[in-house]
Amino acid sequence: MNPTHLMQRIRLGEDSTLELKQLLVKEGGKTLEPHPDGLSDELAAMGNANGGLMVFGVDDKTRTITGIPTEHLDRVETWLTAICTDRIKPPLEAVTHHLELPDANGQPQAVIVAEIPRSLWVHQSANGYFKRIGHAKREMTPDALARLFQQRSQARIVRFEEQVVPKAGFDDLDALLLRRFIKPDQGEIITQLVRLHLVDNRDGEALPT
Repeated sequence: MNPTHLMQRIRLGEDSTLELKQLLVKEGGKTLEPHPDGLSDELAAMGNANGGLMVFGVDDKTRTITGIPTEHLDRVETWLTAICTDRIKPPLEAVTHHLELPDANGQPQAVIVAEIPRSLWVHQSANGYFKRIGHAKREMTPDALARLFQQRSQARIVRFEEQVVPKAGFDDLDALLLRRFIKPDQGEIITQLVRLHLVDNRDGEALPT
């Protein structure tokens, strides 16, 4: 997770793979906003589309970093995990990252980034079946839902070795071993590795498979 790249995306605003969420946390760590049901719809919509990032602690209107009190980070993450497992069926597997990003005054503020994969399953959330289109969620029509079930069923046949390795980055790959697969006259390194199904290039970030 590259904070500089993430800040660039935040400044440009939400898109089909980026959602910004401001958290309202009362004293004691209870999260008041966003509502769990609505958030489950947003999370499932990403999983039912192409995946993406949901950044908690950012005002989606002004795109400013509002942050999360550090003493509440663990409680907020537990709350988020419960939504993914209890309000989404089948449960959505999200990878979370704790980062510090600068606010408008340049002061570091803690945020939580939930990385939502493009799921192999179709997820139902609190208010139905949703899919992210552009920067918003849309409830799926029966025809669209049937097509998605068919597509995801076929996608699960993809070979295990071509699936992204959870929590792994490009830097985790052995550079010496990679040289065995790279040819100087075959274009960019990442392009060659994608062609060989050794990495998956998602949102400009090469992830090992």
